[in-house]
Amino acid sequence: MERFKEHFMLSFNRHDKDQCVELTIEALNNDIISIPTLYEEILGPALYTIDDCVSEDHDCIWQEHVKTAIIRTVIESVYPYVIKIKKSIAPLGISVVLACPEKEFHDIGLRMMSDFFILNGYHSVYIGSNTPRNQICTALSKTHAKYLAISVTDYYLLFEAQKMIHQVKYHYKDKLKIIAGGHAFKNNTDSLEDIGVDIYLHHFQDIVNLRRGETK
Repeated sequence: MERFKEHFMLSFNRHDKDQCVELTIEALNNDIISIPTLYEEILGPALYTIDDCVSEDHDCIWQEHVKTAIIRTVIESVYPYVIKIKKSIAPLGISVVLACPEKEFHDIGLRMMSDFFILNGYHSVYIGSNTPRNQICTALSKTHAKYLAISVTDYYLLFEAQKMIHQVKYHYKDKLKIIAGGHAFKNNTDSLEDIGVDIYLHHFQDIVNLRRGETK
């Protein structure tokens, strides 16, 4: 796995999207990595290197966008493997809506979380970035979701997340639980309760444990 990681990061830093995809597919086909390992130990750390981008650097923004696009392409390229695994898992019959609050455009972590839910038998309704609060409420109503999972990367958008959560809880009260992830929540765990978060998830194993609680 370390050799794959080394080769992947070399290709990633060269902006070689084709090679990143080919290396990933080969590694999955040869059982060198699993999807959770790919997301948590390869793509997640790759995202963190993007976060180190300094805005004063003239090369910063365009490279950040190129690298983000590469990771998104890799995630979508492995979705057939998610489908294959999904067919072997007993569905829970529980829906999860996944969305970022308004003004939050960093949704790749949430996209990976969506696959994690699928791999644990949940019905994932992935909406994505910058979602108006009223649309989230509509989605929750239409899908009869048990959970709303949100992700916030930029800490100054925690207030937007709080407004989203308060509106959702006003409409659904105790019928729905709020799941949170992302750097902003990770670095502000003391404020989770005040913001209205019921469950904080950071790893694939956290969702495995959540599933176990559903099936007891």
